Amino acid sequence: MVVNRRISREKYILAAIFTVLIFSLGLAMGIILDYERLRWIEQITKTYDVDFRGLQFQVLYLNSLEKDNASCDVLYATLESAIADLGDSLETIQEYEKQSKGKQNDFDIITRRYLLDNLRYWLLVRETKDLCGFDAVEILYFHSLDDCDTCPNQGVVLSYFKKKLGDKLLVFPVNVDIGEDEPSIGMIKRKYDVKKLPTLIIEDKKYEGVIERNELNKVICQGFKTKPEVCA
Repeated sequence: MVVNRRISREKYILAAIFTVLIFSLGLAMGIILDYERLRWIEQITKTYDVDFRGLQFQVLYLNSLEKDNASCDVLYATLESAIADLGDSLETIQEYEKQSKGKQNDFDIITRRYLLDNLRYWLLVRETKDLCGFDAVEILYFHSLDDCDTCPNQGVVLSYFKKKLGDKLLVFPVNVDIGEDEPSIGMIKRKYDVKKLPTLIIEDKKYEGVIERNELNKVICQGFKTKPEVCA
């Protein structure tokens, strides 16, 4: 009887040790994955910073010359590709943030950095359009992941037009959830008097609430000099 109790107690001890080992292994793997994710994000951020500086130089260089259509075409293609990559990377970061078991603050800072990169590219697009006369429409998309039930609906409509128009439509999402930490959001919201979500700023004009496909089609098409097929 005593022997059986001793064996049972040993089983419980072994089970407890095994559970602790499994938990520790899972925790260690989570920390390692977070470290690798943050390292990847930091590397990508550095790459985007260099890319932006390169594009900025191209704009400054073109400003010093007479209008050069060939150079403008190369600049715009590079800019559109960089913006697309930025959007893809931001989606990856948001997915990493959901899976992360590490410090939330690390991801908050990185998300702010990506938002600022997005806004820098938005300003660069505006300058490039003025310089080269590109026939494209830019949209600032104010939304929230936490406090806007209808924002996903607007996102679906914007994605539809992005697929249809490609590099003719440039969408720059602005996540207002990080507004308290990032003064730039407050500044732009005040500039356009953004009080409702979602809000679209299309070619410097404000549109509040969800803009359905037919209405948005008309608004976007007004911004083109030469109408694409979707506007026919």
